[in-house]
Amino acid sequence: MFDFPYIPRALEKQLVTPGLAGRAEIILGPRQVGKSTLLNKLAQGKRHLVLTGEDEDDLAVLADPKSYLPLLEQFPYIIIDEAQFVPGIGRVIKRMVDSNHAGCRLFVTGSSSLELAGGMKESAAGRFNTYNLWPFSLEELAAHTSWIEVKRQIQDRMIYGCCPAVVNEPQHAKQYLLDFADAVLYKDLFKLAEMRKPTELVKLVKYLAYNVGSEVKYATVARELGIQNKTIERYVDLLEACFIIKTVPSLSCNPQSEIKLGKKIYFYDNGIRNALIRDFSPLPVRTDAGALWENLFFTERLKHHAFRCDGAEIYFWRTRAKHEVDFLEVLNGKVRAFECKSSAKSKTTSIKAFERAYPETKVAIATPNNIDVIANDERLTD
Repeated sequence: MFDFPYIPRALEKQLVTPGLAGRAEIILGPRQVGKSTLLNKLAQGKRHLVLTGEDEDDLAVLADPKSYLPLLEQFPYIIIDEAQFVPGIGRVIKRMVDSNHAGCRLFVTGSSSLELAGGMKESAAGRFNTYNLWPFSLEELAAHTSWIEVKRQIQDRMIYGCCPAVVNEPQHAKQYLLDFADAVLYKDLFKLAEMRKPTELVKLVKYLAYNVGSEVKYATVARELGIQNKTIERYVDLLEACFIIKTVPSLSCNPQSEIKLGKKIYFYDNGIRNALIRDFSPLPVRTDAGALWENLFFTERLKHHAFRCDGAEIYFWRTRAKHEVDFLEVLNGKVRAFECKSSAKSKTTSIKAFERAYPETKVAIATPNNIDVIANDERLTD
């Protein structure tokens, strides 16, 4: 049973029927975004079994093929939760898929990349379909209520984010986010990776939180924090593998005038970012309101494309003359460009510079007032 009204997830439509036949369905995403809730809802009313990588008894079952393979005949649905903690998870999935003659639906969840746990590509290649689940999208919330209500609460989403616990219990949002940032956020990373100096990692995460949406150069960060450049790169890769941050590269078609190797870093949820810097101040008094809107818009586009599994890639654009456009989306060879503004404004010199360089692509202004057109993937207009 669910303690709160269930808010349908866009991913449900893809999971109701199997993807490529005979494969396991793997759902990856940050902790506490509803992966288990989604699968329990999907299996509700059907005979099913849940095994978790955080339970010693379940790990003992998953360690022995003689214990877990017979389960395929007994249960139409089997869910392996927090699979990143299952030793040799790739071999387990391979054996289960190859032995699944009864047509059992096999679902696997992970709050970190299962490659971090090791063995997926080598052991289970061709035996799984992969999906990503993120915190609620504004599109999902609008389908549950309305776009009018979503726009009414847009400042709360910019401050407290879209994690299910925040949406369901807004009165406890601040405490939940602080507790999550202190006790849960790094759980997978500390357990799965060798962290000799976790204080360096925490220092880096806070630095990235304060500089969200800014171009990041590892050498500069290394000098400011006193951490080796290679360590910065490794930590960023691990943070991304554990769904804490997402890096956005620059798109360069003209190396002579455009930045080629730049990176921007965003957090998968605004509320987590604000918890890391201990700032839940109202939007009107904040100096980072623009960065908060940019981070929220980015995550919305990330979710939008993830739900559709369309393969779109997101970049930013910047020239050596410091002209910049926030986001470029490349899909099927076509480019769409977005500039985030807290309110609609006339075109900046950067937008004019981009449209001169790429006359076939117009830059759309994305504001909290026109966020609803994302739902239909329509062209944003200023």
